[in-house]
Amino acid sequence: MQIERASFGRDAWDRNQFLEYLTEPENCIFLVAVAAATVAGYIIGSCTQNRAEVDSIAVSPAHRGQGIAAALMARLVRLLRRRRLSTLKLTVRLDNAAAIALYRKLGFKRERRINGYYEDAAPAWRMRVSL
Repeated sequence: MQIERASFGRDAWDRNQFLEYLTEPENCIFLVAVAAATVAGYIIGSCTQNRAEVDSIAVSPAHRGQGIAAALMARLVRLLRRRRLSTLKLTVRLDNAAAIALYRKLGFKRERRINGYYEDAAPAWRMRVSL
């Protein structure tokens, strides 16, 4: 929860939203990165039929810039490929240049812009990658 609040501020999910993902292991993937015996980041994905979605990804401020987000994404992609899913999608704030650069490096392409996507009415990019 500390990483969530540090990463997303007022847009942070509450504890119950995380617990919902943990109670649906057949449709959700919840990965945690550990560095020096500390939770350094996490990624949450959900699956339906042949597609998957990155619902949330965050890395603690102290561990950013160390490749943790890329490693989490790579692990998620490997797991999804084993499940024979065809597409992975995500939504990212338009002003999150670091995340967009990472996603593009991982092969994600922009699908469309979504105006007013976030609670503060900030726009987002809808992105996807074929698996």
